[in-house]
Order: sequence, then C-alpha cells, then structure tokens
Amino acid sequence: MEYSGHFIFELIKITILGFVYSTILYFIYKNIPKSKKPEWYEKLLISKKTLWLYISIFLLFYMFTPYGNHGLGDSARIPISLTKEISNINWTVYGKLNDVKSNEKNDIYLTQFKVEKDILCGNLSSDFYDYKNSYFIYDIDSEKLQEFKTESDYNNFTKNKNLPKSHELKSFKENYDDYWSGWRLFLLP
Repeated sequence: MEYSGHFIFELIKITILGFVYSTILYFIYKNIPKSKKPEWYEKLLISKKTLWLYISIFLLFYMFTPYGNHGLGDSARIPISLTKEISNINWTVYGKLNDVKSNEKNDIYLTQFKVEKDILCGNLSSDFYDYKNSYFIYDIDSEKLQEFKTESDYNNFTKNKNLPKSHELKSFKENYDDYWSGWRLFLLP
C-alpha cells in the first residue's frame, strides 16, 4: 500500500515538475530570435503540451535510474555508484550494502557510514550476523573491502588516509537526508 501511494505522489510531482520545466523552456525558446533557433527543436516543439509530455516522460524514466531512484513506499536507498547502493526497509537502524559480502561471506549490514572520495567507511552491525570485525572500508572504484577488528584499528588507518573517523560516521537517515534533500528534493522526482 505504501508503495502505490508513494508512486502516485511521484507521478503528481513529475507532472508538476514537467509543467514547470516545459514552461521555462518554452518561454526561453520563444525569446530566441527565429534565425538562431535550431530546426530540430522547431519540429520537437509542436506545443507547450507536447514539451510538457516529453519532459514528464523523461523524468519518469529518470526516476528509475540508479541516481534517480530513492526508493518507494517503505524502502529507501542511497546510490554509492552506478551498480552499488545502501538500502533500508521500514527505516530501521540497519542499512544493507547490496551486492558486497564481508570477509565471512555474509551480507554487509551497517548502522553508521559515510562516503568520501569514492570510499565507503562504515561499521559492521547486524541483528542477523555476528561479525568478527567491527569496521570496514570499501573502495567503490576497485570494489575492494578491508575490515578492521577494533575501532582503534579503524581510526589509526583512517588517520593516515584522511578518511572519516568512527565518530564522524552518520546513520542511514542522516546520510539519506544529506543525499536526497536540497536541490534533489525539489528539482528531481
């Protein structure tokens, strides 16, 4: 039920954003001198309603790309790369790093993390698994995972690499709000 209600809300938001964007583009286009207007755009812009439809369809498709999908209903997600994400269901304290396994071959659940310089730093914490190690660093580009037994081991390593210390890590909700608020909240579906 939450999924369908949120999807309907997103469709309404896409319609409103499409209207605003098409109005702005339409008036910008109308103010360009006729001699400088591209021919292909003349054919595309049959009317403001056509432009509204094209932009709304584009925004709908964008909503399902890795960088446009923030989750629907009771699910939430934060993209960390084109293929990797941290997901959460029902806003529990645990986020799951999808498609990455710990050294023990378990899924990676975390409660505190931060992405900096294409490196994900976080703690290993789960209701499901008892991890041998407490913290990890995941290099997003090389897809290499390095785990640390104690908080002091993690902090010593991060000090040398200029990465966030354990007290600088944030909860899933804080990371979600940082990533999806601001201009993304108002200008994207």
